[in-house]
Amino acid sequence: MLKWLIRVVLGLLGAAAIAVVSSYVYFFVVLPRDLPPPDLQIELTPARVERGTYLATAVFGCAYCHSDRDWSLFGAPPKPGTIGQGGELFDESAGLSGMIVSPNITPYALGDWTDGEIYRAIVSGLHKDGYAFFPIMPFDVYLYLEPEDAYALVAWVRSLEPVVNDTPPRNPSLFMQWIGNVRAIPAAPWEIDKSDPVQRGQYLAVIAGCRFCHTPADERQQALPGMRLAGGLGMPANGVKVYSANITPDRATGIGGWSERDFINRFHNFRGATVAADAVGFQTQHAWTEYAQMTAADLADIYAYLMAQPAVSNSVDPLLGMQP
Repeated sequence: MLKWLIRVVLGLLGAAAIAVVSSYVYFFVVLPRDLPPPDLQIELTPARVERGTYLATAVFGCAYCHSDRDWSLFGAPPKPGTIGQGGELFDESAGLSGMIVSPNITPYALGDWTDGEIYRAIVSGLHKDGYAFFPIMPFDVYLYLEPEDAYALVAWVRSLEPVVNDTPPRNPSLFMQWIGNVRAIPAAPWEIDKSDPVQRGQYLAVIAGCRFCHTPADERQQALPGMRLAGGLGMPANGVKVYSANITPDRATGIGGWSERDFINRFHNFRGATVAADAVGFQTQHAWTEYAQMTAADLADIYAYLMAQPAVSNSVDPLLGMQP
């Protein structure tokens, strides 16, 4: 009886070991490398670089994550001369297991990458060497980019001034690496009706990642059902935790009472602003000085999209932003 039990236990342990090894090989050897980069030669035309610069610095947040931010200023804009150098830290304080540092994306670091490899990194989250990025890089929404917008971002990356800055390698937990490798997916460009402001706004709002910050999540970072865009997600910001606003069209707790002009002004009031965080009384992750550069037309489209979403009653206390 004892020998039989030992054999069963050893058999189960062996099966478990085989399953673990097989899973490791699949997730870390096979899966990340099944999306070869496209063969692209993207021309750096002035119009394409201009579009890419607008998207990267006014809509997507590329310049914020991949730069050295000045946390003494409200919204922590990038410090001059650091655009693209990387170095933004994401660790346990941001709810992650392990450490992720945004990489240098200037030609200093990406000079030997092909256009296709940069394109694949943006829309599919795969490194030149084949491993998957951790999904704090929002390639799961960038995969919807219209091809020309993706090409424009590649052009912007190519146009950056090289900045000598060697960022430390990522050090996520094994579980976090597993999550990252699962998320490698091919591009799936959206086809939108450009005559419809709601569809235009949806494209911008989704790509800009509004739902990531404005949808509350549980302890596993899973979005709470029925609370999309209802605010209340807590995020660390320079030693305190700030809570995102309700941006659904609920009139009492959201932005349902705002006019289109109110919405646009809310952003454009920060154009050229360099307000000290101490003067405001708290800090925020929201990239106000970046989004302030969006055109009135694009902001109007986002407003149209938000007004078309279900209203959710969820009062977010702004004083929560003061809580450590």
